[in-house]
Amino acid sequence: MEHARLTVTLRPGHGTLARLAAILNNHHVLDLAYTTSSRDSAAAVVRVPRSDAKRAQHKLRRLVDVIDVCLDAAPAGTAAGTDLCPPTAASR
Repeated sequence: MEHARLTVTLRPGHGTLARLAAILNNHHVLDLAYTTSSRDSAAAVVRVPRSDAKRAQHKLRRLVDVIDVCLDAAPAGTAAGTDLCPPTAASR
């Protein structure tokens, strides 16, 4: 099955993870990872079927805590995909 990876940059707060899960409730989420690196920064990586990716991306962008959502559409079984995330200061 072809999948897409959504990388979500957000500000953590009370209920942030619950809001993230609620937004993704109607999508077939293959896996979800949520990490916080400081009080002001968090990231989530969500893997969904490619057919759900654009809709999930648009829904995630509407969350008040979300700073950015990047889509990496990689087919299953491949390490590289079409990376649609612009480079950030952290990744340079």
